[in-house]
Amino acid sequence: MKSKFLFYAFLMMISVQSLQAKTLIVSDVDDTIKMTDVLGKKIDVVLHGIFKETAFAGMSELYQVLAKEDTTIYYVSGSPKIIKFRVSDFLEDNKFPQRKNMVLKNKTSDDTYSFKVSAIRELINKIHPDKMILIGDDTEHDSEVYTTISQENPGIVNGIYIRAVQNKTVVHQNFFSAVEIAGSELLKGNLTDKDFTSVSNGFLNQTHRSGISIKKRYCPEEGRAYIAELEQNVVNQTVIDLLEKTQSKIITSCK
Repeated sequence: MKSKFLFYAFLMMISVQSLQAKTLIVSDVDDTIKMTDVLGKKIDVVLHGIFKETAFAGMSELYQVLAKEDTTIYYVSGSPKIIKFRVSDFLEDNKFPQRKNMVLKNKTSDDTYSFKVSAIRELINKIHPDKMILIGDDTEHDSEVYTTISQENPGIVNGIYIRAVQNKTVVHQNFFSAVEIAGSELLKGNLTDKDFTSVSNGFLNQTHRSGISIKKRYCPEEGRAYIAELEQNVVNQTVIDLLEKTQSKIITSCK
């Protein structure tokens, strides 16, 4: 009788777990969360890829609040496996969550677009997510990769965020600061006001010696229109104050 009870309890536990929505977050590394400057001289890109440890302000706090119990984060990078230990060190030093979940290219010469599409497809088949958030930048192929994944998985991709390093026109939502993603996810109900505050403070205080923008790349001296839009759509005064402080810091940092 006891064994039968345990069997049914096990089945119930499996059923409950299967009902829980699973979220998969896929993030690029270089110029998305790490200030590498892949558009720079090749020698500088190599040196930055191996030795530079500077993260974009607020991104580790953003990923920490996004990494809920039902959420898996994978860092899918065009960097080669030969420097995997350096990517790992960067993620650890800057307190990014689930930092062992890395997928890197076998060789530098491998086509980045094909590699990333294939890697994300494998993750989808492995995890079977109910929802996906894709985060990248506009320096290489992230927008095209994420468009392909979104078209192949209609209704699953809940958000695509592309960091404006060049400020290229992209079909997805671009962002300059982690606060903008946090604000968008707050409006969707995926983050709380407390979560938003954590991300904003990470950006404003530049924790872990993080930076705001890459030298000689896009930096909006006039501020970000999306932040002004967020101010019009939130009701919590603390959130509004943090958005105003974020806008002010961006303008000051970019002048």
